[in-house]
Amino acid sequence: MKIAWVTPFALRSSIGRVSAEVTRVLASRGHEVEILRCEDENDASEPLHPTRLPVRHWRAYPLHDLKTEFDLVVVNIGDNYPFHAGIFHVLEAASCLGVFHDFYIYNLFSGWLHFNHLDYRRHDAEIIATYGPDRTEDAVATRSGLRDISQIAERIPMAEWLAARCGGAIAHARFYAPRLEAACPGPVSVQPLCCPDRATPPPPPVAGDRLTLTTVGVMNANKRVADIIQAIGGSPRLRDCVYRLVGPISPEEQARLEALAEEVGFAGLEIDGAVDDAQLDQRLAQADIICCLRKPVLEGASGSAIEGMLSGRPTVVARAGFYGELPEDLVFKVDGAIDVAEIRAVLERLADDPELRLRTGKAARAWALTTLNAERYVDGVEAMAQAMILNRPLLEIGRRIGGELKALGLDETDPAADRIGATLQKLFAPLDA
Repeated sequence: MKIAWVTPFALRSSIGRVSAEVTRVLASRGHEVEILRCEDENDASEPLHPTRLPVRHWRAYPLHDLKTEFDLVVVNIGDNYPFHAGIFHVLEAASCLGVFHDFYIYNLFSGWLHFNHLDYRRHDAEIIATYGPDRTEDAVATRSGLRDISQIAERIPMAEWLAARCGGAIAHARFYAPRLEAACPGPVSVQPLCCPDRATPPPPPVAGDRLTLTTVGVMNANKRVADIIQAIGGSPRLRDCVYRLVGPISPEEQARLEALAEEVGFAGLEIDGAVDDAQLDQRLAQADIICCLRKPVLEGASGSAIEGMLSGRPTVVARAGFYGELPEDLVFKVDGAIDVAEIRAVLERLADDPELRLRTGKAARAWALTTLNAERYVDGVEAMAQAMILNRPLLEIGRRIGGELKALGLDETDPAADRIGATLQKLFAPLDA
């Protein structure tokens, strides 16, 4: 197949890192793959992920050729408008397989509104068109600042908004697949996210002078770092450990967390900020425990949790979303409500049992290498490509007939619409072998 793989590809993009590995495997199987960068700006000074494949920016490519030049167009969807601005133009140009890295894409939606100079009326209209008139109050309250992230994620995460524009969709966990199935006119599958193995050295049998806990990623409030600091500060057993934060952090968040650590009497907080891959490798090698909590869960899957498992370190997660679907015996789960006392108990148990840390970390790494690898991921992409190709004639004629019936005034709830749909399904059903 000839495949256009649409993705942010800047070196600082974690989706870009996954895309580099997946496209490498696709090319190794004989597919002709071109990477189409979807960042808003085509910054020539921006370092990119290494690849041998052709890479172009969407602004420098004639998008009207996508339909005729490629057998499959794959669009990677994440909740960051500057990284994903080009996907809207690509989705208009071709029937695409949407890979939903996040199920909460309200920030992407807001960015689309802002950068296209669209006002509150368009904001409300898009939400109502996606979810129906009973979400009018949510639309108004959200743009008025009266809904928090958890409420937005529960009521109007906007995954359906883009799923409706895709010819097929991939979810990275089961918990949000029904949202895509309800909106996407084509096939939907669940394919666990893959993550390139950093080959982190195994941990020593016993921790060094000080037990080291590590959290990786962008340090925003939903990572629950403050709860972990409180859990550590309230435990004589944990208070002498090191808790290291590895990833971008705002000055305000850093000041807040440092003040909290001082308040609870914890002197072991170390904040690295943004790091390069070599530094991240080093910090993972120095970790004894990976803390990967979320509340609310906004992502479809977590690269940092997968990297924690691949590193062979015991990984602490919330029992919610993608994290809740991880095998119970391979990670250490706390309730999705994130209770400080429960975090403390889990961390103390791990601190007191080096053998448990080693055994669970080793088993988690083996499972992640087998299950969360690019070869298996590409199997899923290829299967979805075949399903979309088989489904394409049905979708195209369905859209055309649907448009004509709508022009004639037929409502989608009319029983005739169901009969027409059922007839089309029979006409385009695959022949038995």
